[in-house]
Amino acid sequence: MAKTLKMPVLGQSVEEVRIIQWLKKVGDPVQVGENLAEIETDKVATFFESPESGFVRQILVPADSFVAVEAPVIIVSATLDEVLEEEGALTPNPSPSEGRGESVGVRATGATSPRARRTATEKGVNVAALAGKGTGVQGRVQEKDVLSFLNAQEAAPMLPAERNRKASPLARAVAEGSGVDLSGVSGTGSGGRIVADDVLATKTVPATQTAEHQPPATNKRTITLSGLRKRVADNIMKSVQRAPHVTLHLSADMGAAMELRKTLLPPIEKKTGIRLSPTDVIVKAVAVALTEHPYMNAHIEGDTITYFDDVHIGLAVSLGEDGLIVPLIRDAHRKGLAEIAANRDDIAKRARANTLTAADIQGGTFSVSNLGNYGIEGFNPIIAPPQVGILGVGGIADAVVARNGVPAVRPMMVLSLSFDHRATDGAPAAAFLARLKEILETPSLLLL
Repeated sequence: MAKTLKMPVLGQSVEEVRIIQWLKKVGDPVQVGENLAEIETDKVATFFESPESGFVRQILVPADSFVAVEAPVIIVSATLDEVLEEEGALTPNPSPSEGRGESVGVRATGATSPRARRTATEKGVNVAALAGKGTGVQGRVQEKDVLSFLNAQEAAPMLPAERNRKASPLARAVAEGSGVDLSGVSGTGSGGRIVADDVLATKTVPATQTAEHQPPATNKRTITLSGLRKRVADNIMKSVQRAPHVTLHLSADMGAAMELRKTLLPPIEKKTGIRLSPTDVIVKAVAVALTEHPYMNAHIEGDTITYFDDVHIGLAVSLGEDGLIVPLIRDAHRKGLAEIAANRDDIAKRARANTLTAADIQGGTFSVSNLGNYGIEGFNPIIAPPQVGILGVGGIADAVVARNGVPAVRPMMVLSLSFDHRATDGAPAAAFLARLKEILETPSLLLL
């Protein structure tokens, strides 16, 4: 019995997946949980694991191709005999009226020969493009047909989608808008990836022009949203349109929290090699507050609200021109500051290196976005559906405040809580924010 396997869903915003390479070929055995292919989305690079055991019968999508999630990509048979039957089935006796003159036992393998299929898989050729165009009997596709097709493709001008694969979304948009051919651009990004600056440099000083003959500079630049940047834009629009956002702002005195960080920084750095950051302290405080106010640690989908016991905090990480990604610090309520710091450093590095897995970004229950490094005082963060809340963190700055009726200069930070008004009301959300402020101002509460 054969089963057709579909490309799994790899996240709420992921619509298509690129199959980088197949790790199995036709006839190979496969076990449940074994990697079938190396794949990537706009957000992560990961593996397609087999949900079935058996033998690879047919690969439906060639390597280096894009496919929609939940689309059929590979067929797995229970036994090797089924694969062999697919490779060469016996044709029945032709009826006299057909007059075909074929004897019993003539082997027919359909429209494509086994060798042609193997070669097509190895070379990344979609045999569907050759259907009915083969040079074999009745248009059967043979290996030489696949090779001829491949040679013709290589001789043809490279398509934009092919030369753009190693370019960032913004770089592709800039190239399209300025007429720059990416095949002639050298990438300076990670792994030779072409970034927007590479395209702009090529556009500014074309190889065929001297400085004296450069065209006059323009005073504007228009791009088309694409890739991760477009996904981020689409998700933000959906969130704003579907979730009634309310944002509350509250200032917290970070003096005691910064003293705690100063005390713990040396031993944690010695133990983990990671410097404890203010973000780590904030994440831990958020986790504690969420366990006490579970209505903020939830998802809302349609008319259903799901409350979670475990706290998986998404931490927004900027990818520069490529957009934004929110990997998770899982089980933050169970972790100490040293472990949170190590997790935060790990996911941030892997996010910027584009090596996150699907598990790193799926299942968040609450998010934190920290723009304090840019000197931002406060902002209205956008909720990441289906979560019901997100905390915006501003910078820590000295401010004059009243303490016991006396002016004092204190390190203050603005906390901005956006929540989905469908899931909770203003008073409960305010109670959560007030408790978070209390924990940050009395960080010994983190030890309870």
